[in-house]
Amino acid sequence: MAEKDAKAEEAKAPKKSKSKLLLVVGVGATLLAAGGGAAAYLLIGKKDAPQAAEQKGQPKKTPVFVDLESFTVNLRDEDNDRFMQVKLVAEMRDTAAGEVLKNMMPAVRSEILLLLSSKKAADLATREAKEKLAQEIIAAANKPLERTPAEKGVEAVNFTHLIIQ
Repeated sequence: MAEKDAKAEEAKAPKKSKSKLLLVVGVGATLLAAGGGAAAYLLIGKKDAPQAAEQKGQPKKTPVFVDLESFTVNLRDEDNDRFMQVKLVAEMRDTAAGEVLKNMMPAVRSEILLLLSSKKAADLATREAKEKLAQEIIAAANKPLERTPAEKGVEAVNFTHLIIQ
């Protein structure tokens, strides 16, 4: 019987060794996977770093402003004679687009005047309505610039003066 007990103990010993071996291999594989993932993350992050540095190194583009002067228009209200006076400044893509806009100013002003005179005072009462009007003015100002080097050169319009009476 002692012989059987010794053989049973010998049979159990390799099982413990195998389970320890599996545990060590499992932990090692986990560490390798984690290390590989960390290395990949760091390498990918380093590839993006030069682009971020380039963006930080570039100075912000200074906008080019072109004064569109003052517009005075009659509004389309049926009940009362109402008018609007507005002074605008266009924010241009670049200096060259600003020069083209200055040369095309009569056509640009005409488009903006036609747009403004089609509005009612109630159409312009809220901030959202004025922001919508600014987008419409951008589209109107860009219309005469189509098929020129300044096509879509007006990027924004700033109100510097706005009166509705």
